[in-house]
Amino acid sequence: MTTRELICEGIDDMRVTRRSLMLSAAGLVAAPHIARAAFPERPLRIMVGFAAGGTVDTIARILANALSPILGQNVIVENRPGGSASIAATQVVLGEPDGHTLLFGVFSHAVAPALARLTYDTAKDLTAVSQVAGVPLFMFAAGKSPFESVADAVAAAKAAPNTVSYATGGAGSSGHLAAELFARRAGVTLVHVPFRGSPPAIQSLISGDVQLLWDTPTAATRGYIEQKQMKALAVMTRTRLPAFKDIPAIGEAGLGDDLDVQAWQGVLVRAGTPPEISDWIAGGLPRNGTCTSVTPARRANSSAARCPEEPAPPVP
Repeated sequence: MTTRELICEGIDDMRVTRRSLMLSAAGLVAAPHIARAAFPERPLRIMVGFAAGGTVDTIARILANALSPILGQNVIVENRPGGSASIAATQVVLGEPDGHTLLFGVFSHAVAPALARLTYDTAKDLTAVSQVAGVPLFMFAAGKSPFESVADAVAAAKAAPNTVSYATGGAGSSGHLAAELFARRAGVTLVHVPFRGSPPAIQSLISGDVQLLWDTPTAATRGYIEQKQMKALAVMTRTRLPAFKDIPAIGEAGLGDDLDVQAWQGVLVRAGTPPEISDWIAGGLPRNGTCTSVTPARRANSSAARCPEEPAPPVP
């Protein structure tokens, strides 16, 4: 399978298809607020706070490929992992407020101010443009792990506190908070091992350096599961997902049927960017257009992603 096919398969699993992005991006053509000669004047950059190959990076690259022909400019994805995704955000804050440097915002950007001393003020220095997608978190174990269920992992953690370790794509990531919420509900203490993005976290799990992983699904993780290198113990949702009927919902482990955790992705710009530019960019992002362009049959067989108009309930 080619790299392009893998990317398309991963995005198809998250209800953010290349075709739907192109259809949504076509809305830019109709935006009357800005003459095409005024914006964009040069290639755009999308700053991603995680390593290449993960869910966030994949969606950002599909989005960039879809927007580029509509804008008439290259849209370049730049990976700046680390610092709970704050390094990428800093690049946007240091740039000009002209819409040419975008931040692919994630859960971590909302959490980072509580975890680290930042060089910028998230609320004052960044402006949200639009949410793009929301993807539920999965709880994974290594293929050779003795854990065959959530109950197995909980039992091991209770028998030997602070010995069961888990990997995530970074401190303050959605995976990190999902794992800590899980630990609180289960009454256990786990050891967190953060990485700069999903790919190194996944490799850590496969190699046996950690026992568990909380992450969003991609074409890569699906391949590892098929090869028996990983196994999904649960999805952090109230009920099972149609495309993953064999994977239990976390509520089935007796941790409460109200446990529903998703990672969201969206686009932000530097504060001070002219509203008409933000609106113009928002017109080309996949929001309602992404979801309504999917047929009912396709939606019934889709997997993990939710669209902005169907958010997950708040985590208690």
